[in-house]
Amino acid sequence: MTNMDLDKRLFAYRDDIANIELKGKVTSKEFLEGEKYQVATGISRLFAIPDANTPLVSQLLYGEYFFVFEINDGWAWGQSVKDGYVGYCSLNSLTLDLHETTHHVSAVSSHIYPEPNLKTQPVDMLHMMSDVSIIDEAQTNGFLPLADGNWVYATHISKDYGKDPVSEALKFLYTPYLWGGRSNAGIDCSGLIQIAYASVGIAVPRDADLQEAELGMQLKEDKVPEYGDLAFFPGHVGIMLDDMHLLHANAHHMRVSIDPLRDVIDIVSFQTEKPPLSSIKRISLNL
Repeated sequence: MTNMDLDKRLFAYRDDIANIELKGKVTSKEFLEGEKYQVATGISRLFAIPDANTPLVSQLLYGEYFFVFEINDGWAWGQSVKDGYVGYCSLNSLTLDLHETTHHVSAVSSHIYPEPNLKTQPVDMLHMMSDVSIIDEAQTNGFLPLADGNWVYATHISKDYGKDPVSEALKFLYTPYLWGGRSNAGIDCSGLIQIAYASVGIAVPRDADLQEAELGMQLKEDKVPEYGDLAFFPGHVGIMLDDMHLLHANAHHMRVSIDPLRDVIDIVSFQTEKPPLSSIKRISLNL
């Protein structure tokens, strides 16, 4: 196996540094174990290179763990523990003060407060499926204490998961489209699918091509799509609401929208010479 065989989105290696777990699989000058950090801000932006003026590749959400292999000029190069995505993020968004996850944010968004008082100025914003650490289940004014000394509203977090990824995805309807986004502040097509499935306790890959390769069973051409099926296009994915309508985060409307599947196929056909609808896949949920 050569370096070219491993997807750099999911395997942390460069010519000079690589994850020690890849020793014998890739060629690099140095192999490192990496150090575990935790995201300490509502969102940490992830880039393919250490340059904030380049396209976003993904986002890390509050409380997620990130293995760091290199720190240089304020940038941390590493790999997300949650979905394995590799990239560069700001070191200022990370902390070495690790707290074990006890709950996740179940609301589309919430706030972190310095005190259990809704009139105080929030410290930061939390987004759906962010991880939080609660140190006491006793509420104060409806708030619960976080391990870092701040507070979060109790009904906005949960230990339990939803049952239906479609209803979870629908919470993001009209959310603005953001390339690389994973939150209600901005989300892309595969980010919508990833968060929707995370909300029902199912981990799926970050990008549409990875999701298509790994998820579900492909429907035969004579089969009619159903509620919950995933429709894949070249570089795009959405989730079916019925046999005709697709929920998807898209650059055409620059938001999460509901569109007739036929219309989406027509739009994509003008953008690529590939078959506009590459597959429809059905995922069996064992919840």
